[in-house]
Amino acid sequence: MEIVQKTALPCFVQDYLFTLVKKKRKPSTIKRYIYDLEDFFLWLHIEKKSNSFSTWSQLTPTDIEQYLYILTNSRKYQPRTTKRILTVLNQLYKYYDNQGLSKNPIVKIHQIEIDELSLTESDFINNKEIEQLFSTLRSLEGLSEKQVKTRHLIMSRNEAIFTLFLKYGLTLQELTKIEMTNIHFETNCLMIPTQGKQRKITLSLEHKQLLYDYYQKIPEPVRPRYHENDPFFVAFDFQRGTYRWVYDENKPKRLTDIAVQRMIQKEVKRSGLRKGISAQHLRNTFIFTEIKKHKSIETIQQMLGLITDISLKKYFSFYNK
Repeated sequence: MEIVQKTALPCFVQDYLFTLVKKKRKPSTIKRYIYDLEDFFLWLHIEKKSNSFSTWSQLTPTDIEQYLYILTNSRKYQPRTTKRILTVLNQLYKYYDNQGLSKNPIVKIHQIEIDELSLTESDFINNKEIEQLFSTLRSLEGLSEKQVKTRHLIMSRNEAIFTLFLKYGLTLQELTKIEMTNIHFETNCLMIPTQGKQRKITLSLEHKQLLYDYYQKIPEPVRPRYHENDPFFVAFDFQRGTYRWVYDENKPKRLTDIAVQRMIQKEVKRSGLRKGISAQHLRNTFIFTEIKKHKSIETIQQMLGLITDISLKKYFSFYNK
């Protein structure tokens, strides 16, 4: 609350920021919004000699593009940074659009992925690669004698992780944040923790069984407790041959983002696939598969729990090519 009050941003912008505070957005997120908005409204004051609501609400797509040009050409901002700033501006406009007080000029800007590299076929995995990957995941091929002894404990876990990326489009961070309160085996539902509202995913019976099989194979003394705040995906201790427990917290040890990335690298290598395939490749493939099913950009945005559709435009551009 105090951080918003201290900023010199116009009152109507502060009002919007207070809504983020009420939504319990992280302080780091609000700080980033303030930083980006302060820069934009400084430009607006210099350019238009005013940063009033009237001036801001009447900006045109050309005005916004002029600001983006400064970011990308004069300041040499990276595409990711430019897109982040554009997302912040878009959210501010949407807040007042929903009240009927402004018209968002950003929706008319088509060159949102400014100077960003286009997607290529190497950013996805094809059906042959998917088949080869899952065949290896279910096998003991290429494992040492020691690894074979404990493979039955983590085989379902690893396959479940690949499945959630590829079939449901989860991000790495979403996957590792899943807790036992988010999963409901009785109703085949998985609630994905995101900023703001959780989004609901309905698992197929096959995939629900895969997740349940992994869960049941965790030895009971270290198994995450159902309906409690224990992590669902648990770290494995290869030296001791069992899942890990954090005694200070009295709960299983959460599988980290880095550990998942390493697991993917090892399984990809064991499958004999090209180097560099990551969780992002699997998520990319999910998005492209949904586009090929003729899902709209709004539908996929909702499926993935995205605040805006900006990051999806490059996938549709690739598809249209």
